[in-house]
Amino acid sequence: MTTTIVLQQAINGIVLGSLYVLVALGLTLIYGVLVQINFAHADFVTLGAFAAYFFMHLVGLGYIPSIAVALIVGAAMGWLINASIFTPLRRKNNELLPLIATIGVSVMMQNLMLAWFGPIPYAFETEFSRHVIRFAGIFVSWQNVIIIVVSALTIALLYVFMKFTFLGKALRAVSQDRETAGLMGINPNFLIMLTFVIASALAGMGGAMLAPVLVLTPFAGTSVIVKAFAIVIIGGFGNVEGTILAGLIVGLIESYTTQFLNPGLIDIVVFALLLLMLAIRPTGLISERREENV
Repeated sequence: MTTTIVLQQAINGIVLGSLYVLVALGLTLIYGVLVQINFAHADFVTLGAFAAYFFMHLVGLGYIPSIAVALIVGAAMGWLINASIFTPLRRKNNELLPLIATIGVSVMMQNLMLAWFGPIPYAFETEFSRHVIRFAGIFVSWQNVIIIVVSALTIALLYVFMKFTFLGKALRAVSQDRETAGLMGINPNFLIMLTFVIASALAGMGGAMLAPVLVLTPFAGTSVIVKAFAIVIIGGFGNVEGTILAGLIVGLIESYTTQFLNPGLIDIVVFALLLLMLAIRPTGLISERREENV
């Protein structure tokens, strides 16, 4: 029985960790390239969740296509916000302006979604939530299988893109030294825009997969983003591999805390880990080395 419980909670932890990783990777990419924190990232998550919800219920094409729609909506919104707000502010050579702007964008998006969708929570149920796989006393819903598979594929594709494609290598070059990369014929502005698009697309996709797990409200992303920030810090700011590792660790910690301690202690345990990491290893699980970030 104990082994079954441990395995069950390990699966639950991997599911949670996969969701956290998708959200946290966008923060990591933006920080790795721009050394900037995007406080509006939570609202891209929420927007992706609502895009998936309304596409599935109004168009009726099912949950899997709604994930793709959320990804596209997140990418489009990331491009729009970057082009209209962040790019003009970066030209002013003041690092605080884009940071403050992300807070303003977050407040604006939250209130717009509150006005459009209302404060009443939405119940986001998919055709996969009701189907469960049973094996040796372990229960896994098809919804969780989709979360793990889609997250793993997304992480693998992102890794291949960053390590083996021309654009991925150029993006890493910009993260190391923007001015030198520009002198070598790389367009930093285009790659910064690409970073925002990819990060926002990941947030939108994460929202589509979080929505059936969480209660969907205009503030749904906010409940996840604080842990995403903690994961980025624990893993090592700007380090993709560290973010993936930290996300899975936090997911497993939450799952086992729920089972063996008390669900009310989840945040205490996670942020105790964060404080411990800051005290004994402030560079994170994988030390920040600028030439290897992103």
